[in-house]
Amino acid sequence: MGTPMAHLLHIDSSARTSDSLTRRLSAQYVAAWQARNPQGTVAYRDLAVETPVPVSADWITGVFAPPEHHTEEAKAAVAAADVLIREVEAADTLVLGVPVYNFNVPAVFKAWIDQVFMAGRTFAYSADGPHGLLTGKKAVVLRSSGSDLEHPAFAPMDFHAPYIRGALGFVGITDVEIISVNGLNPEQVTEALTKGTDAITESLAA
Repeated sequence: MGTPMAHLLHIDSSARTSDSLTRRLSAQYVAAWQARNPQGTVAYRDLAVETPVPVSADWITGVFAPPEHHTEEAKAAVAAADVLIREVEAADTLVLGVPVYNFNVPAVFKAWIDQVFMAGRTFAYSADGPHGLLTGKKAVVLRSSGSDLEHPAFAPMDFHAPYIRGALGFVGITDVEIISVNGLNPEQVTEALTKGTDAITESLAA
């Protein structure tokens, strides 16, 4: 069984709702995780419903300017980001439903990244360069695409997986597993769900 009192952060980012592969698979992963961690807790955030505000001048002022220059708007911008950061800090495991849009992540997920990545909170600089402050966490990414990004014709255009691995690694989350499915027509979707279910079972058994 899982670790007692483990905490999971579940994030969805698909613009689609009931017919979203990533939503179905991320929910399936979380349900299976809960079965293995009956004492564990789960927090959920839907970025398509509660979309983070893009980085603004107020956010930049609040993060980088001296306190005497912090307007009420700047304080509010940083406070909103702090909510997202605390959710990640509290989690042992992140389950991220992130579909592939035009070979990369959805804009709402990028907006979340931009809010969570804050110098002094989730990463810091030293004489040896940057280092992440969110260490000791595991991230499982459920991603879907209309194209098979492992196919030689599409593989060079896959900026999604490298971006997520690089971004999460920058803040110290280096244990990143990506479960990838693809499909558009009903037969492909059925195959994708079967593949995803098998991958989820293997992931949780590891």
